[in-house]
Amino acid sequence: VVKFTVPLPLLILIILIIRGAFLDGARDGVENYLIKWDGSRLNDPDIWTRAIGQVFFSLGVCMGVMTAYSSHNSKTKTNVAMSEKAISLSDTGIALLGGFAIYEVLGHMQW
Repeated sequence: VVKFTVPLPLLILIILIIRGAFLDGARDGVENYLIKWDGSRLNDPDIWTRAIGQVFFSLGVCMGVMTAYSSHNSKTKTNVAMSEKAISLSDTGIALLGGFAIYEVLGHMQW
C-alpha cells in the first residue's frame, strides 16, 4: 500500500502543474510567483514570523517520526542527519512545486 500511496500525491501535483501550464494566463501567474514579487516586504518581521511558522507546521509532523526512526537506527545504521536534510529539502521542493500549480491557476483566474 505504501508503495502506491506515497508517490501518488507527487504524481497528482505534477499532473496539476502540467495541466495548469496549458491554461490561458498561466504564464502571468508564474511570473507573479517568481519574478514580480515585492522585495520590500522582506523587511517586515511579520512575514518572517509567518514563514517560520509555516516551516515548523510543515516539518513538525516529521520530527516525531524522525525520533522514532532514530530509535531503531542501531539495526539499520542509517545516517539520521542526512535523512533529515533530505526530508527538509524534499519538503521545500514540494512546496515550490505546489506554488507553481497554485499560481498557474491564479494566473488563469486573473486572465
